[in-house]
Amino acid sequence: QSKKLLRVNMAASGGQVLAKAGSMIAYQGQISFTRQGSGGAAKWIKKAVSGESFTLMLCQGTGDLFLADAANDIVLLYLNNESITVEALNLLAFSPSISWDIVMIKGAAGMMGGGLWTVELNGTGYLALISKGEPMTLKVTPDQPTYTDPNATIAWSAGLSPTIHMDANLTSLKGIFGSTHGELFQLAFQGNGYVVVQPSEEVPKTSLQSPKSGGSGP
Repeated sequence: QSKKLLRVNMAASGGQVLAKAGSMIAYQGQISFTRQGSGGAAKWIKKAVSGESFTLMLCQGTGDLFLADAANDIVLLYLNNESITVEALNLLAFSPSISWDIVMIKGAAGMMGGGLWTVELNGTGYLALISKGEPMTLKVTPDQPTYTDPNATIAWSAGLSPTIHMDANLTSLKGIFGSTHGELFQLAFQGNGYVVVQPSEEVPKTSLQSPKSGGSGP
């Protein structure tokens, strides 16, 4: 609908869409909202361990559904039998034809409390992400490895398995600035693919972290 507002045509999406709980701002037509479970015992355990605030709602019906999140920018992607990994807070909505699972970045357990967990999606359908500011896509090749701040990283393509990269020189700056930001360690991407980053080192401010009462609240 606009840079910060997603309009879902329910008929075009097969009458269903999965969205993060609390993201509905309006709808026209007949649409119902059902809170989704964790997706099985294995995913529930991963959610408990990771602390991911990842509650989905299934939206079903006819008409137009409008989704937004704290006026963040919206990025719309189409997966064609593809996979993509997304930071959970940046995931707004996706087609039910896309399957998902919670995964942890290799080596992250020792760097951050509880590790660094993400959501892996694969299949065919639409995917809507949020970004704090207009995002940038970086191409990764064997000759051009890419390093990103974890807080600025939104998503990356299948085939890329990021690892934790420490910069000894930057680590020494912590004593000067007291920094705990991503400069102290980065995500290292090597291989072939792409990485999507937002122009901010802060996690997007989102009402979905502590949903208020509302028609689509959890």
